[in-house]
Amino acid sequence: MDINNKNIVITGASSGIGLSLLKMFLDYKDVKIIAVARHVETIPLVEGVVYPFSADLSNEKGVDSLFDYARSVFGEIDIFIANAGYAYLEKLSTPDWKHIEDIFALNVFSPIYSLEKFVRENTSNSKSFVCTISAVAQVSLPYYSLYCSTKAALHQFVEGYRYESPANLHIMAVYPVATRTSFFEKAAKEKQPPVPFFSQSSETVAKAIVRGLEKDKKRVYPSFLFRIFNLLGQNFPFIFSLYSASEKRKVDNNLHF
Repeated sequence: MDINNKNIVITGASSGIGLSLLKMFLDYKDVKIIAVARHVETIPLVEGVVYPFSADLSNEKGVDSLFDYARSVFGEIDIFIANAGYAYLEKLSTPDWKHIEDIFALNVFSPIYSLEKFVRENTSNSKSFVCTISAVAQVSLPYYSLYCSTKAALHQFVEGYRYESPANLHIMAVYPVATRTSFFEKAAKEKQPPVPFFSQSSETVAKAIVRGLEKDKKRVYPSFLFRIFNLLGQNFPFIFSLYSASEKRKVDNNLHF
């Protein structure tokens, strides 16, 4: 896909991968970008190009308001990047329905509902829907059990939906490893948790996403090392078990769960 002249929506655009993507898209000609986040103060203002939009995408009303706004700004969306999401770093103990529901609402329900809206409202020309999933959809991280399960659910949804999607829709799933941002501190409620191995910068992930869009890739693995590791683990499952056990020890030693 040629990114020039495209109407783009990025969710989770105030930091990390989303903000890095936003900055990279500014190098393309005649793009218009709706940059979505709950707090938009860090989103750069570029008149006529970047349109910050504050919304809570963890519910139907918030997603509907985003699509209404996009329609008013530029009509049809060409590229929708479902990037918003968050994690808990925790040891599950007390049953809490809302706690579970909240993370699934933003990480799973929101991108699925957004894809349905995107398909329904954008019927002409070629469109791209990009879904930031995670390497943890395939390799588990102890103490991030709920986060891992949301990403695994999203992975399976995308893989299944490919067989149902309309001919003019390109779906790209992205599987970053840990990004070196404030993501993990937020997951640990501002503590200083160890960053999982492997890790990479948000700029590296953003570059991989942009290249993937330009080449119409179905799946993007920004970390070459993880691709090798994942291939080895699929053939020798004990490698995944050793990795998960090692990551558990790192958290135990730092946060004393």
